[in-house]
Amino acid sequence: MPQRRMDAQQRVRRQRYGISARWKCMGMDAYGTSWRILCDLRTMQMRMLFILLLFFAKASGSDVIGNKCYRDDVHAIRCFPVGNPLGYPLIALGSGEELEIHFDSFSEEFESLRYGVIHCSHDWIPSSIESNQYIRGFATDQISNIENSFNTLFDYIHYRFNYPTDMSQPTMSGNYALIVFEGSDLNDRESWVFSQRIVIYELQASLRSNVHASSVIAHRFTHQEVDFDLAHKGFPINDPMNDINALIIQNFDWKRTSNFLKPIFIQPDILTFDYFSGENIFEGCAEWRFFEVKDVRYQSSQVEHIAQLDDGYHVYLRPNVPEGKRSYSNWQDLNGNYLVKNDQAGDDHIESDYMWVHFVLVMPEISDAAVLIEGQFNAYGKLNECTYDKGLGAYTAKILLKQGYYNYRFVLRDLYNSADNIKVTEGSHAVTENDYHVIMYMWDRALGADRVIAVSKGE
Repeated sequence: MPQRRMDAQQRVRRQRYGISARWKCMGMDAYGTSWRILCDLRTMQMRMLFILLLFFAKASGSDVIGNKCYRDDVHAIRCFPVGNPLGYPLIALGSGEELEIHFDSFSEEFESLRYGVIHCSHDWIPSSIESNQYIRGFATDQISNIENSFNTLFDYIHYRFNYPTDMSQPTMSGNYALIVFEGSDLNDRESWVFSQRIVIYELQASLRSNVHASSVIAHRFTHQEVDFDLAHKGFPINDPMNDINALIIQNFDWKRTSNFLKPIFIQPDILTFDYFSGENIFEGCAEWRFFEVKDVRYQSSQVEHIAQLDDGYHVYLRPNVPEGKRSYSNWQDLNGNYLVKNDQAGDDHIESDYMWVHFVLVMPEISDAAVLIEGQFNAYGKLNECTYDKGLGAYTAKILLKQGYYNYRFVLRDLYNSADNIKVTEGSHAVTENDYHVIMYMWDRALGADRVIAVSKGE
């Protein structure tokens, strides 16, 4: 084989890596077939590594427990502090506080359903500890408070229970997935009816949060920033950079969080979380759209008309338009929440009817995006997608909802990268009123699990 001329760069490569000498012993040309084989092997190794990483990412992702309903016949899942139907599902450890859980089933017969809780890490993966390490009493219990709907066009069965109970008490703080399931095995995901995220926190430290317009100049008028300090005098945190994970959540919507936050300043008794690159900023969005149907005899300001048809009540809302280019408008809302309510009922939970609600958003059709409707009412499944009516020149949707007061908004989702855009349909303003919670997680090395050592709320 003819000897190739080497330039200076090739000589340096041979001297540095010994390619020529090694491959001469193999009887091969340093720039021949063996080099291509080596490249192919390295490419295959990189591909195998990528596949393995993707597999483990999917495996860990499949373990994450979220707010989700696993049955189409279950509706109106609600979880809130006792006596506060607009509250958020978090309670203090050992405080005696309880959560109310309500849901309806369209099945024809009463079902034997149970509930239990699973302790989770700060990123909602089940902790690798046994239930007797975080529960005192029974790990699961039967739902016994079951009633048929009363005086409604839609027949349904209503289930309700409180948690914790005297028979089942959590003994450590943290993220908990509350599971309603069929059968007897809490860990059999095929039997789950729905899962609900709740947070049980300690008062070991105090959080001071401050919500203001974003300090990132580009987002000054559209985003909000949450800065906070953790004061933990008398409570040792030995390795804050590794053991501490802070999370900020907007309106208790787990799709809108900033997590894995670490302190940027560490003092003996204070950890400071005040960033400069946007790690702790959120779109301010706009005040939520709303409607109410607490009495089918009357039409509220956002309802065009109500009709009783063969398949139940139909509520037709007034047509909406995109608000993205409009200036900020202020009105009272529920920050995405909803309230089950029938003004003529003695018990809202079993006397409120279901009705078909018709939504309309007047705007040109967008070929590479979908228009979705979101709110707490569909937090347990996929967002409701609108269809385009060319005759109306509008996006429309029909959703079955329980009688009451609702907040909702329209979201534009890019079909190529699944990114949601709220600015086009609703706008985004730094002065919008939102609820923010800061949740402080600490890895307990003795227990081998994450605890929640402090929670704060800011607006």
